[in-house]
Amino acid sequence: MLIAKYGKGSEKLVKQFEEKFDVKLEAEYRDFLIKYNGGETPDTTFSKGRRKEVLRYLYGIKTEESIDQQFEYFDFKEKGWLPIGSDVFGNYFAIGFLEEDFGQIYFCNHERGYRKSKLANSFKEFISCCESNLVDVERMHPKACKKRMIENGHADRINKVLQKHWKEQYKHYKKMKQEELVL
Repeated sequence: MLIAKYGKGSEKLVKQFEEKFDVKLEAEYRDFLIKYNGGETPDTTFSKGRRKEVLRYLYGIKTEESIDQQFEYFDFKEKGWLPIGSDVFGNYFAIGFLEEDFGQIYFCNHERGYRKSKLANSFKEFISCCESNLVDVERMHPKACKKRMIENGHADRINKVLQKHWKEQYKHYKKMKQEELVL
C-alpha cells in the first residue's frame, strides 16, 4: 500500500492523544501513527473476498486530516470505535477500542447511521488487504482534464471554477510523495 504521509508522529503525541480522549490504541496502529502520522492514500482499494472499499485518507493526530476533527460528527465513546480514515464519500474506516473488538477494523457508512461492518481483525491485516497505484500526475494536468471532458462530450461544462480546481489538484498531486507503508 502506498501513502503520502503527513509526517512523523511521536510516542509523546500518541500518548497525549490517548490521555486526552481516554482511549488505549492497539500497538500496530500506535506504531503507524508514530511512523507516518496518517496520510493521503489516493488510488487505494481495500479488497478482501468479495468486499471492496476505496480508502482515501488515513487520519493522523494534529494533521490536515485528523482523527479528532471527526469527533464533531458523532460521539465516538458511544460507538466504541475511533475513525482512522475515510473514503471519498465521507464514510469512515474505524478501529475498535473496547475489549470485545479491540484493534478490529470496520467500515462505517454515514448514510446508515455509521453502522459498522467488520473488515479485518487488526490494523496490520487491514493494511495487507489494501492495494495502491501511483498517482498519474500527468493525467491530472489541466490540459489533460480538459481534453478528456471534450472527448467525452462535456465541453459545455468546462468553466473557470472547474479549471481552477484542475490547477489546484495538479499542483497538489505534483508535489505528493507516495511511499510504501511498512509496519
